[in-house]
Amino acid sequence: MIELLQERGFNREQAYIICSVAVDLRVSNVVDVPNYVVSALLPEAIFDGS
Repeated sequence: MIELLQERGFNREQAYIICSVAVDLRVSNVVDVPNYVVSALLPEAIFDGS
């Protein structure tokens, strides 16, 4: 997620700050125990500025 935000024009420090307050982590797949898949979700609405 940090790399994605950097590609969108944020520096590394800004990306860390955004992730710390706005990213939601979810366990997406538990089929291959003990190898879990965790997804990071960031709502695009936080960038609307309204």
